[in-house]
Amino acid sequence: MADRSEDETYVRWQGFRIAQLGLCIALFLTFSVATLGFSVNLLVQPTFAITACIAKVFFILSGALGFLSIVCGALACLTRLEDFRLTAQVVRHRGDSSKAAEIELWRKSYKRLGNLTWALFIAQLVLFALQAVLLMFSLVVAYWPRLG
Repeated sequence: MADRSEDETYVRWQGFRIAQLGLCIALFLTFSVATLGFSVNLLVQPTFAITACIAKVFFILSGALGFLSIVCGALACLTRLEDFRLTAQVVRHRGDSSKAAEIELWRKSYKRLGNLTWALFIAQLVLFALQAVLLMFSLVVAYWPRLG
């Protein structure tokens, strides 16, 4: 009786973990898009305040890292979807002994995709953090005279 209760608790918390990972991926994807949008908005203004060479380098690197963060976030979403698709196939056919070999391949695939999703999520976070810091540096260098 206790084992069943522990299994149900684990399944419930596993569901929470899966949902939270998806939420975090989407949240930081939104942050990256918004930060990149802010950067593009600065570019289209009639006067571009970032004139110092080092500030321009930070600004360009920030944009490139933001784009890479968006790519990692989008790929993390796609790998999660494929992971869920394969997991559903395993659940659907796990009682069918004629598909045992296929099920084992699907399990290996969804485990690999799960690891890839986490790697992409971590890359997304790191790239977003670098994007934000470099954009902040470029703005500080550009607007330092106004701050003093």
